[in-house]
Amino acid sequence: MEIGVGLPTTVPDTDGPRLLDWARRAETYGFSSLGVLDRLVYDSYEPLTALTAAAAVTTRIRLATTVLLAAYRPAPALLAKQLATLHELSGGRLVVGVAAGGREDDFRATATGYHDRGRRLDETLGELRAVWDGKQTATGVTGIGPRPAGRGPQIVVGGHTPAAMRRAARH
Repeated sequence: MEIGVGLPTTVPDTDGPRLLDWARRAETYGFSSLGVLDRLVYDSYEPLTALTAAAAVTTRIRLATTVLLAAYRPAPALLAKQLATLHELSGGRLVVGVAAGGREDDFRATATGYHDRGRRLDETLGELRAVWDGKQTATGVTGIGPRPAGRGPQIVVGGHTPAAMRRAARH
């Protein structure tokens, strides 16, 4: 059995040193993964930055976004580069959990549409794989690195709507 634990990035009054200590202790106590939540309009740490810091102080524990709201990030190629960088710096320990998201305020904060987020998430997932596979992106760009070893980070798609189920089956 594998048991993961959340990094307390959304817990009020949690400072940076405590987050890093939490990551070290989670690994020491044998947890299989360390997860982070993604909220923009909330007093919390940015999830990819927090996982990168956790990667620097651990060696074994998987690092997971649970879940990353990729559709409110307006540049899929940049997100692909950030995720590939984290994956490589961690020695291939990143698991990217994604979902469309259900809070409109996060999307308003980045001036991205809320009602077409599912379509944009589908496009983003395609772009991530194109970048990681060294293929041409939808904007005609190639050569974005680092190229992760193998297929890159594992992607896990979540959600509870029929569209989310179809998305999970495709990816």
